[in-house]
Amino acid sequence: MTLKKVHIKNFKSIVDLSLDLGLINVFIGENGSGKSNILEAFAFLAAAASDKLDNEFLASRGIRVTDPQFMRSAFVENPDVPISIDIEDGEGVQTGFEIKSLSNSPYPRWRSEQRTVSPEFPTHLSPQESFEDFLKKIPESVHGMRQLFSIPIPATAEKLGWPPETLIKILMSTFYTQYNHALLEGFVIYSPENSALRTFEREGQILPLGVRGEGLLKLLRVLSKDEVDSWEALLQNMSLLDWLASVEIDPDNSAPEQSVQLRDRFVSDAIPAFDQRSANEGFLYLLFFLALVLSKSTPQRFAIENMDTALNPKLCSELMRRLATLAIERGKQILFTTHNPSLLDGLDLHDDNQRLFVVSRNRDGHTTARRILPPQPVRDELPIRLSEAFTRGLLGGIPQNF
Repeated sequence: MTLKKVHIKNFKSIVDLSLDLGLINVFIGENGSGKSNILEAFAFLAAAASDKLDNEFLASRGIRVTDPQFMRSAFVENPDVPISIDIEDGEGVQTGFEIKSLSNSPYPRWRSEQRTVSPEFPTHLSPQESFEDFLKKIPESVHGMRQLFSIPIPATAEKLGWPPETLIKILMSTFYTQYNHALLEGFVIYSPENSALRTFEREGQILPLGVRGEGLLKLLRVLSKDEVDSWEALLQNMSLLDWLASVEIDPDNSAPEQSVQLRDRFVSDAIPAFDQRSANEGFLYLLFFLALVLSKSTPQRFAIENMDTALNPKLCSELMRRLATLAIERGKQILFTTHNPSLLDGLDLHDDNQRLFVVSRNRDGHTTARRILPPQPVRDELPIRLSEAFTRGLLGGIPQNF
């Protein structure tokens, strides 16, 4: 399952925003344009699907939690208007949530209501219609729905003393609950930090990786032991660092100071290996991003804030290219934000799985997003690189007031 469309209303700086997504989605734009708000809307939706809208859970997913009045759009004056987020997957299944704050509570609390927005799906059984005819209306491609409806509706409804339409509505609601949970399970906004990546002292509230990178060593142990193909792919891609000769995982889980052992190819083997505490930040971030994308234990859909942190511009481009390839191979869907033009050169916009969006504020201050299509050459000239188009202001998303 892949998220294909999302429609966000009344969330922070977003009044009404629709997006058509690929597997790889990169958002660029000015500071304060609303890029992070877009990512947070997805995390907020995932929390609603899990029925976990308490502040502690929202914060652990990477959402900047504040008072409800600031979570709702400041451009919508009526406080009773809910936050609304609708989604559609690649099979045409549509669903959504309306999320309201409980104003009578002394502490910020939220309540979500699931909405079914797939009008083409059957919702009732007519008197002249057999159950087999009803099943034929359900697209075979909609995973799980036919299995859920495998019970004999008329006989079961008669046994329970319910009209068949009531039982069907209950089953439809059950399907959408299961569907939303499966589609959005584990969505996290990752913003790795140097301190969390370097010390390995604690795990995050969200497993296997916390939003700051907590739990990385344990995930690396899982990769090296149980996901050998992913571990080998990680080591192969770590060769982006020219000086790196080897990476070894400390097997002792009970050691007071746990570590990753590194060797520099320019240093004699007679000298002991050093650990992550002495490694440069670029190594730590590269290790984190590759483990996140390659592991089978990490979420199928997630976001990364400012992936370019501590990385050389050319390394950014190549890392983006490789992460896109690896994510598409593994069916992972990722949302990125960046301010580094070089990262854009790793995108292939001719591949419909890879998409670039420019986020900006319109004249009313509302967050908008515009998809950038593949550049077309002018006459016999080669198209300019995306990084150059960005810095020259041809894509938008850069300040115009100075």
